[in-house]
Amino acid sequence: MSRVSIREVRHYDNNLIKDNLYKGLNEIGFDLARLKGKKVAVKPNLLLSSKPEQAIVTHPEFFRAAVQIIKDAGGVPVLIESPAIHSLPKVFRTTGYDKVVKEECVEVDLEQDIMTVTNDNGLRYRHFEIMKSVAGTDFIFNLPKLKTHGLTYITGAMKNLFGLIPGMAKTQWHLKANTRELFCDFLVDYFEAVCSVFFKPKGIVHLIDAIVGMEGNGPSTGGKPREIGAVIVSEDAVAADFIAASLVGFNPKLIKTISIAAGRGLGKKGFNEIEFDRDVFNKLKLHKFEPAPLPFQVRMEKFKRINNLIKRLTVERPVPIEGKCTLCYQCRQICSAQAIDKGSTVARFNYDTCIRCFCCIEVCPEAAIRIQGNILSRIFSPKHS
Repeated sequence: MSRVSIREVRHYDNNLIKDNLYKGLNEIGFDLARLKGKKVAVKPNLLLSSKPEQAIVTHPEFFRAAVQIIKDAGGVPVLIESPAIHSLPKVFRTTGYDKVVKEECVEVDLEQDIMTVTNDNGLRYRHFEIMKSVAGTDFIFNLPKLKTHGLTYITGAMKNLFGLIPGMAKTQWHLKANTRELFCDFLVDYFEAVCSVFFKPKGIVHLIDAIVGMEGNGPSTGGKPREIGAVIVSEDAVAADFIAASLVGFNPKLIKTISIAAGRGLGKKGFNEIEFDRDVFNKLKLHKFEPAPLPFQVRMEKFKRINNLIKRLTVERPVPIEGKCTLCYQCRQICSAQAIDKGSTVARFNYDTCIRCFCCIEVCPEAAIRIQGNILSRIFSPKHS
């Protein structure tokens, strides 16, 4: 049995969060003495420059509480993160992390050198480049933000570790693993590689910021903040994601990362395999939590023989919105397919080159890119069936 703690927390009050994280760690049997004298990597979700109330990043007060717990236990916290496109200093200024880092005297990895980790058991992918500094730490505090995602349904404990891959290298994985099936297989192969480095010889614990999460077209500016009122704590990332998904009313069976990882013995799934407080779960459980819209190519993946012409006719496409696009071209910087050029009023997309990874939508600071269907996608959309 894996243990998952669910604690009710409705406000981003430092003392309230810290108290409940302490209680959560105690509920799962985590011995804080394990941190004494240890260098602890703290991995929040800092996808891009955004204000905390947008629910795109792990809230800075949630981060502060985790850091204080590490320091109280005699550990040394080190913030390790690689945003998708913005520099850490820029993300710090917008999110408010600069103040917390300074006040709590947190060491920050700004060099972001890389190393390769290998998963000899990987089914599709075996070699991954991650931030080298994480190897110099003794433990990981993984601090995900509970959000929706078009390819993986949620960004939780497993998905948050994707942030250890240096910024622009993330888009190369979207290019290589360019279907939902491939991307989920990649995430689990990668997660297993991180497990081999940290789970047994060192240690990792997952503290999910689900006080205010994101629903709708997450995980970035297209989504909507939604109060969930919970913090989730576990040493089992798969179990934590299972409970998190169930808490917002999603069917965990649809989340391939959970089923694939559990099938490989990387964690537990199922209510009968996880110890958790059912009373708190039932009190906080949400209904009608809006999922991210599935890209049309995901709905068409079962048609393996579909050719490039049909794909161009049926798949949805990212389209910039005139009047909202500020020509900042952050979408162009992150596009691994090099499908975006400069335009006079909006960015110009080459849809023959575009792989529909929708990373451009994730990083757009103005939510100025929308997903647009076409005639065939509307005909075959589930709402017409």
